[in-house]
Amino acid sequence: MVRAYGADLRAWAKWYDQTTGGQALTAADPRDIRDYQGTMVRQGLKPATINRRLNAMRRFYKWAVRKGLIDESPFEGLRVGVKAQKQAAPKWLTEKEQRRLLRAVREYGKKDRVRDMAIIRLGLDDVTLNACSGWVQVRYGKGGKAREVPLSLDARKALAAWLEARERHPYADDPHLFLGQRGPLSGPGIYRIVTKYGRLAGIESLTPHTLRHTFAKNLIDAGEPLTVVAAHMGHESLNTLAIYTRPSREDLLRAVNGLT
Repeated sequence: MVRAYGADLRAWAKWYDQTTGGQALTAADPRDIRDYQGTMVRQGLKPATINRRLNAMRRFYKWAVRKGLIDESPFEGLRVGVKAQKQAAPKWLTEKEQRRLLRAVREYGKKDRVRDMAIIRLGLDDVTLNACSGWVQVRYGKGGKAREVPLSLDARKALAAWLEARERHPYADDPHLFLGQRGPLSGPGIYRIVTKYGRLAGIESLTPHTLRHTFAKNLIDAGEPLTVVAAHMGHESLNTLAIYTRPSREDLLRAVNGLT
């Protein structure tokens, strides 16, 4: 017990020293605690390990207050900790599956190819495009909150192509972004389009939500900070992103194949 407590504090002290350039542990503030939790989540530590370390740190700072070393614990009024993920890991597409899906749109899209490529690349409305950037205004996102999400270069190209073709559509005056033969595409209509291309690409149970999970996984794999990924996804807590840091079967296979 004592040994684990000491090891947890040493891990915190090492991270804090490397992060702050050697400041005293008594100078830590709540932001440092949250940043450290985010680092542990990104490292893929188990929730039990993260919570144990945080509890050890909380006890240390309570002791420091009693000894008069600090006036207030950085944990005062701070809610931290990671809940164990009981649900199965979300489904996301591997790089190979993503290429297969885009290839299916190009091969089977026919007259709706341009629109369907934009749906696969995006799937949301309220788009602002210019030469160097693009944004989507999510009016009713996770938790009922609005937010803006930047668009990748590929998504901007797909949308620009669709918006050009859309001008010639019989329902071009309709304010909705995606249009079908009878007017604006509904949520179920877009769902059916996504699942159709998943089936053609040999990807089982593909849904718009799978594409959302794939977006998050791609950001994580690209090394984006968890705070940035959380903003993209509309999550207020970094704990929710812990599931994306777990290595997939493909990640493990790639690691094994990389051994010499």
